[in-house]
Amino acid sequence: MKMGKTINLLLLVIVFCLSGCNKSPDYLIEEVNIQEINKDAQTFVKNIQDSTGLFLFSPVNKDQYLIVKYSSVLQGEEAKFLNSISSEIADRKLIINIEELGTNNYDDNRLRGIRIFKIGRIKEFDKIQIFKNGEERKIDSVGG
Repeated sequence: MKMGKTINLLLLVIVFCLSGCNKSPDYLIEEVNIQEINKDAQTFVKNIQDSTGLFLFSPVNKDQYLIVKYSSVLQGEEAKFLNSISSEIADRKLIINIEELGTNNYDDNRLRGIRIFKIGRIKEFDKIQIFKNGEERKIDSVGG
């Protein structure tokens, strides 16, 4: 009888360990610095440095990143910036909502040329849909 309890306890511990090891990340998207991404993703970012738009780095079975890239503007033009980003999963679709604003104050600390977001829980969705200020947007380029 004692042996059976020991085996059951051992099996329970193994199940907890295995389920903890395979746990999906809690986040859907999480902002990261370029130093935190792998070398292949860094190369992708360098290749788009002269571009503006939405980019997806999506290698098979590896970390995926959404890159939001803004270019410099001429004096007098409105500079755009990403004000907020949110995400949800619905019907196996990752829906990303981006709020973009603009300013003529070029010293505004919200102005950043590039924002990189690590995409988590990739096994929970099959498609990504992006909305910018309520309008659906296509990804400008995908690499990986």
